[in-house]
Amino acid sequence: MHQTDFTTIINHSELHRYILDHGTPATYRRGDIICREGTVCPSVSVVVSGYFQFSVINSEGKVCITGFSLPGEIATDYVCSFLFGRPSFTSITAGCNTKVLQVSTGEAREFLNRTHPEFSASTSQILLVEAYRRYLDLHTKTPKERYVELFSRSHNRLSMIPLQEIASYLSVSRRQLQRIRRTIL
Repeated sequence: MHQTDFTTIINHSELHRYILDHGTPATYRRGDIICREGTVCPSVSVVVSGYFQFSVINSEGKVCITGFSLPGEIATDYVCSFLFGRPSFTSITAGCNTKVLQVSTGEAREFLNRTHPEFSASTSQILLVEAYRRYLDLHTKTPKERYVELFSRSHNRLSMIPLQEIASYLSVSRRQLQRIRRTIL
């Protein structure tokens, strides 16, 4: 059974509204890194246009895409930096020219601790379930099934992301992704 992405399960409407009301506009060019693996993510952003990719470097030195933040979504390292103030396990990079509204991670955390003290605990639970679900999906679903789920979550916003990045996210080659797309369209 398909479940939605954690970014749609977490009720971050208050945080989203806070960032829209108090955030500072910023523009990032393709390739700009807003959070580098091994550092604490300095900001929480609402993506206005463009997108960010979340990535890690594998043991062979290859960049592997682990997620995306698309327009209307929040971009930050939830797990390490936001919830625990620790260095991120991932890098967050602008996939194209991207406009955001952003506040500092500390400011966002302080706002939620003051207005919604249960946010961190409930978000931690949701993220644990999501991580386990994604782990199981890698073992139980085909790349085609995972692509269909990604496509259904992202609709037409996926068109701004290069095929190579989508293929990396799905852990398939670009050629295999093209074959999957041909069977669907």
